[in-house]
Amino acid sequence: MKKFLLLLVLLSSLLYAKGTPVLLQSYSTDENISIGNISQYASKFITQKQEDKDLEFEIILFNSEDDSTIKQNNTHKYRWIMLTLDDNLTAGNYWVEHSDFDFSKHTFSATQVLDRFMLLGRKFFSFHYDPSKDSRRYFLKTVNAPSHVVALASLHTPQTFTTWSKSYTIKMLLTFFLFGLIFMAAIYNGALYLYNHEKSFLYYMLMQFFMLGVLLYQTDLIHLYVMGDIENEEIAIFFYFVLIEVATVFILLFIRSFLETSKYLPKHDKILGYMMIFVILDLLLFFVPIMLIFKLYSFLLLYAVWLAWLRYRQGYAPALFFMLGWFALMLSIFVSDFFNGKYFIFEPILMGSTIEALFLAIAISYKMKTLKEEKEEQQELLIYQSKLASMGEMLGNIAHQWRQPLSRLGYILMNIESKDKDLHHTQKLQEASDQLEFMSQTIDDFRNFFKPNKEKESFSLEMETHKVITLLSLREVEVTLNVTEDTNIINYKNEYKQVILNLLTNAKEVLQERGISSPKIVITIDKTKVTVSDNAGGIKVKEMQKIFEPYYSTKEQGSGIGLYMSKVIVEKNMAGSLKIINTVEGAKFIITL
Repeated sequence: MKKFLLLLVLLSSLLYAKGTPVLLQSYSTDENISIGNISQYASKFITQKQEDKDLEFEIILFNSEDDSTIKQNNTHKYRWIMLTLDDNLTAGNYWVEHSDFDFSKHTFSATQVLDRFMLLGRKFFSFHYDPSKDSRRYFLKTVNAPSHVVALASLHTPQTFTTWSKSYTIKMLLTFFLFGLIFMAAIYNGALYLYNHEKSFLYYMLMQFFMLGVLLYQTDLIHLYVMGDIENEEIAIFFYFVLIEVATVFILLFIRSFLETSKYLPKHDKILGYMMIFVILDLLLFFVPIMLIFKLYSFLLLYAVWLAWLRYRQGYAPALFFMLGWFALMLSIFVSDFFNGKYFIFEPILMGSTIEALFLAIAISYKMKTLKEEKEEQQELLIYQSKLASMGEMLGNIAHQWRQPLSRLGYILMNIESKDKDLHHTQKLQEASDQLEFMSQTIDDFRNFFKPNKEKESFSLEMETHKVITLLSLREVEVTLNVTEDTNIINYKNEYKQVILNLLTNAKEVLQERGISSPKIVITIDKTKVTVSDNAGGIKVKEMQKIFEPYYSTKEQGSGIGLYMSKVIVEKNMAGSLKIINTVEGAKFIITL
């Protein structure tokens, strides 16, 4: 609580430690008026509203190529500023902060001890004032100050100046601290890309570097050094345009890469692609970015937040942190675009960018964890497939060794049949011949079953499921195949058969282990949906949550790899889903392709 109150007091000092605006009037002329005669022209001085300063950006924005207004305003050689003090000021020392002008001559008296200085990149002059003997009105001859630029000044008392200088120092320290966080986030992502070669890390690093340039302009740090120089400010604004457009390109690239929209949100990925083309054309073909004029960036980020929500609903956990971070950035840009910045202690976009960087650091850490798990899954799958390939080679060798003896047995039976005309013997010989053919076909089936095949092919779910049932030969279990509507799909046939084999084997072992009196397995095919259910009594809720985890098994001699690999095959390789639910009789596995 104490820390919260301390922070509240600090932020309050930042908010209220400001000087009092001073009324300034200006006068431009070609005549080189002496300092002693300028007071005679006081009636010609005009007041410029401070709100007019907001138009400066638009003047540069729309009239940069042929700025007739600026040319007209710059026709006069000399410019004077008239400063009028409030009549309620008491005697004492005062400080005036001024911007968009500097001066070479003034009408302050020597006894007022005027002193000019810079503090934290801002211009000040101090003087002593005694209302009983000093004038309330002073004239300043400006240096290199275009007459169209509105001169600003604010008056500080000793108390407000001390408070301001301390609070402004703290504010600047906090600002650079936030800049440091964003910079470190960019460096962190660069290191991640260097060691992981994940493109999303590279895009985010480049995005943050360009965003730092944007923030330098947004937080007025650039203005501290170009203020009052219209040419430098035009250059700064031009680079601001370029930075914000390039940053937007990398934002779009990062969104597509991090959220994997090409794979999981293909329609939205095309929209993002069109957006990127528009931004590039906006940068190359137009001097003024269309998106900046119509303030479209917050709506672009709102779209990104929505995409993150869609990916989170698909089960992509890092998208949650992405969504939170980019919502903060979107909100800060919206506030900057549509609300007056004078109500905020810090530039909203700076706070939003920092929050976004922190949330993205969490999201990226989460994604690193996900990538590591996927890599381990791939290794497990490679080992599993390697074992299957080895088994296929072994079965091939067995087939080669058995083929000749089986063929010889077939010839022997044919010779016996040709010499023995007994009908009973002929029938038995035919049965023996059929059995030999079945043994030969079974060897071929096993060899083809475990043969690795990485090409998708069209196959019938009913036909391949029936082959697995025949191959497994579950005599002790009643197996029923119900086909509502068969479908030919294009996918990995052998991997589908491996999953069905795993599910049937797992169900058979559970039925035997629990001693079910009338064990049965029901397989139902309805278009692209295949269910495998048994009557073994189901699975406990706490076990169901872990049933697809590697090396977890409810059986004493189970390896815990069968169901895990089945889920990996269906969801990672076949782009489907494998789920489990409990029914009245037992467990039901649901495959959706």
